[in-house]
Amino acid sequence: MHVQFSTALVVTALIAAIVLVLNRGDRLFPVLALLACGIEAMLVFHWIELSSNKFRIDVLLPALMTVAGGVCWARSAGKSTVSAATLVTAVGAIQLLFALRFLT
Repeated sequence: MHVQFSTALVVTALIAAIVLVLNRGDRLFPVLALLACGIEAMLVFHWIELSSNKFRIDVLLPALMTVAGGVCWARSAGKSTVSAATLVTAVGAIQLLFALRFLT
């Protein structure tokens, strides 16, 4: 069994976003991170297909993950939430760099 890098990133970010949502406190940015990670996971596992002529979905979702994870990281205090927010931010940044073709 082989796991692709993109699949591992999405699953990691999804689990980290779930940890952020389950934490008590402000829920707006953790829910945005979970929404972006959930849509990304559904795209990777071919459960849904999204396409738009106006927006680049492959850039929009990682950007949302990066911003929401960064805000959660800035507001978090506990070890688990800091780790989860760092993972969401890092995965979003890696995917964003791949989508913008800075990494190939």
